[in-house]
Amino acid sequence: MDPIDFHALLDPGASAEPPSPVPLSGRELQELVSPLDAAQFVDSYFSRTSVSVKGHPGKFDHIFGWARLRQALARGKTLAGTSYNIKAAFTRGEEAGSSKGMIDADHNQVADLLNAGATICITDIHLADPVLCQWAQAVRAQLNFNGLVGANCYVSPDGSGLPTHYDKRVATSIQIAGSKRWRFSMKSAKPWPLENAVYQPGISADVGTLPEHMEFGEVELHPGDMLCLPAGAWHSARGIGYSLALNVYFSPRNLFFDVAPLLQRLAVSSEKWRGGPPATLEKARGSMPAAVSAYISECLDEISQVAAEPWLKSLQQEPFTGWKAAPLLPVPGMTPDQRFSVAASLRFVQVQDDIVVPCETGVLKFPVAMGPVFQRLSSLVGSFTIPDALSWPQEPGGPGRDEMLYALTMLYQHGILGMA
Repeated sequence: MDPIDFHALLDPGASAEPPSPVPLSGRELQELVSPLDAAQFVDSYFSRTSVSVKGHPGKFDHIFGWARLRQALARGKTLAGTSYNIKAAFTRGEEAGSSKGMIDADHNQVADLLNAGATICITDIHLADPVLCQWAQAVRAQLNFNGLVGANCYVSPDGSGLPTHYDKRVATSIQIAGSKRWRFSMKSAKPWPLENAVYQPGISADVGTLPEHMEFGEVELHPGDMLCLPAGAWHSARGIGYSLALNVYFSPRNLFFDVAPLLQRLAVSSEKWRGGPPATLEKARGSMPAAVSAYISECLDEISQVAAEPWLKSLQQEPFTGWKAAPLLPVPGMTPDQRFSVAASLRFVQVQDDIVVPCETGVLKFPVAMGPVFQRLSSLVGSFTIPDALSWPQEPGGPGRDEMLYALTMLYQHGILGMA
């Protein structure tokens, strides 16, 4: 195969103009993992075991490509001070780690470095591609994933790639163009590790199970193929001819950060928590005194009852690096025949006496009587008018007309309802 001239692929006509927005379908996750069923992917593979999915050429054309890469590189020049950066590695996908580290690269050096045999990694390329950023957030919402979801771009010439290592987050490689051969452990060496690790023979650090004691798989990815690795899975890869791929990453958010503020509030507001475990004359002989055990169980139940709100907030806020909340939408002049549709991201949970709905600015709270209305909205197929909504059957004690209009207005302002 003749060597690829990366100048010809990356240089011509680069524009900093962002690509046109792509309407979200609500099926971004299913389309990503197809023909695998999304439910099977989540329940059997995601974050549990490595899985490769055979696709077809063009499957990921709406997500990324050479033209979008050229645009992102042009726009990336303006992103100083963010996590967006470019690095190069002159490694060959070795089964053991290489002493050659990654080096910082400038935008103007990318094509020359690729022609010289280096792999290029563009970290957080979604910051330079608003459409990719929007797509990543849609996948995050459909997974109810409360951590960060973003994308790194890897471009490799023939035989170039990163040596055996693992990442502290779920790494999903989608092959855009060219081909890449992967070698990967089927399971995590260390589930959800706190740090990335590079394999070196004789390594003594606490990196979990070493590659020589694990089952490995190999796959050659072609355009439209996907490989999803759990956090902590050893892997190496190298380009065949050339390779353009996205690493869509899922970086977890530790539960502690959501629960800690909740514990602080309970510690102040709850007399049960302020009083501490009850005094008891029962001896601690082999088990916790019954009164103390019951007290702790009651406290844990209290946490579970109110933990839905911080969980919902974590699903919506800071969905990806560089995120900013969208401004509230102005309420349009509504006519009786104006039709509205419901965003695929509508989520709600009953928390005590409230219906809690996450939005980009936090959470919205509605009376629990609105529960049947939200059930109707979440299962609605097609569009509806305001008179339609006001005519929906109501249970005794259901919301009145003013409550319905207020709720619909709030949902519209926060982008959960939109004009059909």
